[in-house]
Amino acid sequence: MHLGRFTRMATQGAGVALVATTLALAACGSSGAGGSKTIGIGSDLPISGTDAGVGLPTQLGVKLAADQNKDLGNGYTLTYSSKDDVSTTTGAHDPATGASNITALLGQSEVVAVVGPFNSNVAKSEIPISNNNGLTLISPTNTNPGLTLEQYATDNGIVFSQLHPAGKPNCYFRIPGNDVVQGTILADFSTAAKPSGLGFTKAYVIDDTETYGVGLAKNFTLEFQKKGGQVVGSDSIATAKPPTSTLADKIKAAKPDFVFYGGVTSGGGGTLKGLLGASIPMVGGDGIAQDSAFVKASGTAASANTFGSVAAPDTSKLTSGAAADFSAAYKAAFPDKNLVAYSAQAYDAAKIEIQAIKSLISSGKSISRASVCDAVQHVSYTGVTGTISFDQNGDNAGQRVFSVYGTDATGNWNFINQVNG
Repeated sequence: MHLGRFTRMATQGAGVALVATTLALAACGSSGAGGSKTIGIGSDLPISGTDAGVGLPTQLGVKLAADQNKDLGNGYTLTYSSKDDVSTTTGAHDPATGASNITALLGQSEVVAVVGPFNSNVAKSEIPISNNNGLTLISPTNTNPGLTLEQYATDNGIVFSQLHPAGKPNCYFRIPGNDVVQGTILADFSTAAKPSGLGFTKAYVIDDTETYGVGLAKNFTLEFQKKGGQVVGSDSIATAKPPTSTLADKIKAAKPDFVFYGGVTSGGGGTLKGLLGASIPMVGGDGIAQDSAFVKASGTAASANTFGSVAAPDTSKLTSGAAADFSAAYKAAFPDKNLVAYSAQAYDAAKIEIQAIKSLISSGKSISRASVCDAVQHVSYTGVTGTISFDQNGDNAGQRVFSVYGTDATGNWNFINQVNG
C-alpha cells in the first residue's frame, strides 16, 4: 500500500545508496545469525501517530506469530524486534526513519528477516538497503507496482536499479496485489450501476504526492476513463500542504459525482473529507479504508459516504480452519485491540519467515540472511489468507484478494464485497 514524497526521496537517494554500500561491505562474509541458537525477526511498521489506526493492528499480527513460535526446535529460540517508522517530527510514516530502522536491524546479527514496511514510499527507501545486504523484507501491505515490476518504476518515481542492484538476489517480497489491480477495481466499482457499484460518471481526482497515492490515482484514472468516466478536475495535497476550504470550494464548483483520493489518511484525505462533508462521496484505496483515524480526521458525520478497498480478505471471512484459529488467538492475545485485514497478512508474512527458518533448522542447513532469503523465494505456504508463493519478482503468485468497504452515518466501516485480483 501507500508511499512517500518524491522530492524527499530524491534528496535521500544518494544517502541511501551510500548507507547500503557501506553496510554491504561491512556484511561481507557475515552469516547473519552465525552459530548462535538465537534467531530473530523484526518488523518495521507505523505504530504511532496518525497511521497507528491500521499500523498497530498490523504489527500485532507479527507479534502474535512470533509469540507462538518462540521455540523453533532443536534448541533454537526466536526473538522479535519491533520498529516504528513514524517520524517524531511529522507524526506520520517517514522514509528516512524506515531506512534508519532497517540499518539498525541489520546491526542486530540475530535478525535474519523483517516484516514490513507498510507504506510504499518507505519501501522505496528500505529496499536498496535490504537488497544490498541480503535481508528479507516481506510486506503485508505494499501495493505500488514499481517496487517489483520495472515497467512501472519510472512512472512511479522509482529508480529500479537502486532497489534491485545488479548481481544481488532479490530479498523483497509482498503479499497483496498491486495498485494496477487496485486502481482498476476501484474504477470498476465506482462506475458500475447500483447495487453492485456506485453508478458514478464524474470524478475529481486528488493525490497526496506520495509514491502510493500518485500511482493509485493514475491507475484509477486510466480505468475510469476507459469506462467512460469524466475527470472534472485534479489536485494534490500532502502532510506539508494540507487541504483548505479554498480547495473544497473548488471541488464543489466542479460538481463531481465523487472525489477519488489516492493517498493515506496522514496525507490529508480525512481532513479533505471533513471539508467536503457527507454529501460529496469519496473513494480511495487501502490508504484510508478501515482506518479509524480517517473518521477522526474528517469527523463522524462528514465521513459518511466514503468508500475504500483493502488488499486483503475481510476479517468476517476468517471463519474456518487456520483463519478461524488466527482470529481467535488474536482476540485472546489483544482483547482491547482492533483486528484489521492487514493483521492477518502480517501474521502470514511472519509465519512465512518462520517457516523458512524452521526448514533450514530441520534440514541441518546454515541459518543466515542469505539462506533465509533463498528459502522464502522458494516457499510454498498455506495460511490464514490462502496459499502463498512468490514469483521471480517477489510478488505473490498465489491468492490476492481485495475487500471493498463503505462508511455509514456513525463512522463505521462496513464490508461491501470481495474481489479476487
